[in-house]
Amino acid sequence: MDEHRLKCFVAVYEEGSVSAAAVRLHMTQPPLSILLRKLEDELRVGLFDRGGRRLVPTAAGELFYLRAKAMLANLQTIRRELREVEQGARGLVHIGCSTAASLFIVPRVMEDLAAEGLEIVLHVHEGEIGYMLQQLRERSLDLTICRSQHMAPDLESQVIMEEPLFVALPPGHPLAGRARVRLADLRDERFLLHRSPLGTGISDMVLRACRNAGFAPNVVYWGGETLPMLLMARRGLGIAFAPQSFAQLGLQGLAALVPVADAEFRTHLNMVWPRQQALSPIASWVRELIMKRFGPAGGEPRAAS
Repeated sequence: MDEHRLKCFVAVYEEGSVSAAAVRLHMTQPPLSILLRKLEDELRVGLFDRGGRRLVPTAAGELFYLRAKAMLANLQTIRRELREVEQGARGLVHIGCSTAASLFIVPRVMEDLAAEGLEIVLHVHEGEIGYMLQQLRERSLDLTICRSQHMAPDLESQVIMEEPLFVALPPGHPLAGRARVRLADLRDERFLLHRSPLGTGISDMVLRACRNAGFAPNVVYWGGETLPMLLMARRGLGIAFAPQSFAQLGLQGLAALVPVADAEFRTHLNMVWPRQQALSPIASWVRELIMKRFGPAGGEPRAAS
């Protein structure tokens, strides 16, 4: 059943006669009468009683009018929503996120979307870097925000946040009251580090910095999430590392975060997307919004992993 026949039926119902409906529809009366008869034959019900000068809807005609109006309204809504999707004003965007991205990037993006009045739904996926990048390559994700530093020719990235790395120390630790600590001062500690199967991220930075400081750390735990390691550091199970932004959470029960003086102790959040495959208009719009909000002025995309 096509839209044209629905509109013709609605016009006949609302005008009460085929002749008046034909004028409204800018068509002649005979084709409209034939169309109406074919519609009744297809539905196998009579839609109008034709005994008098004015067509009177049957019970089936009354019901069909309600349904036809709803279907026409739905078609208009679908067209409008499709236009909005094409223009990047509505739709669903899948984003892979690290914990830090979920805590500090996504809420601000949601604020911007709300301020713009855009009906865009963010579907956030969290996981290890390797898994998220594979999902990105398979187009299950539109964008990924992570700490990847590994280069790959099929992906591009943009740094959207750079911040110093802090060390989480247990309560009462001799170094907890200092304004900052040197990595060499931590050589005898038990290290709680992030897993990084791709050779990327915070743990690799820590291990590299430890080598440069002349020692190999005693790693007693490898984990995938920052917050559990901060809680374990609070319990005295070791020391952990987190970006400065975690110090701004203000959550009770977390270990004290102290800046690390070593110059190389800085970490980056990168937004990553496929190099060769074009993003949807709406995903491109969200990418540009994130770049505008977080990306460095004049920053150019670069290869990433």
